[in-house]
Amino acid sequence: MELEQYQTEGDLAALWLAQIDAHDGLEGKTVLDLGAGNGILGYGAQLLGADVTFVECDKEAAKLCEELGPTIIGRVGEVELPEVDLVITNPPWGVQTHGADRIFIDEAMRSAPVVHMMHSAAATHLPEGEVILEGEFRMPATYQHHNSRMGATEIKCWRFTR
Repeated sequence: MELEQYQTEGDLAALWLAQIDAHDGLEGKTVLDLGAGNGILGYGAQLLGADVTFVECDKEAAKLCEELGPTIIGRVGEVELPEVDLVITNPPWGVQTHGADRIFIDEAMRSAPVVHMMHSAAATHLPEGEVILEGEFRMPATYQHHNSRMGATEIKCWRFTR
């Protein structure tokens, strides 16, 4: 499995975006949706008044993002990212491919003074930050290593600043 891709469900996306907006105010902010997938997080940020650029390496998913706004197609770490006010990312967590999240963490911190990241609650290698939301991330059985129809993992949504 090369990419760990799971769609963020709408209710979780809405709760997280409400917390991001409460902490940092999205109205008028420039935002990167890093590893955007289908664009649900970036689109939600747009609805809250942000100017969003989507970043996605999967060409099919990027087509959806292009319908929503400016989209950078390519792998994080291999494309040039603009400096923005805030990054939102639900990166690969590095569970199946150890360290897959590292480049997202590094590039997000380089691109913005404020980074909001969803990650496994079990992650212990993240920078020092503030947990703004905890919950459950539901995952349908998508990959060969899944052994049930629907799984769930505990998540934390972090706010990092530099």
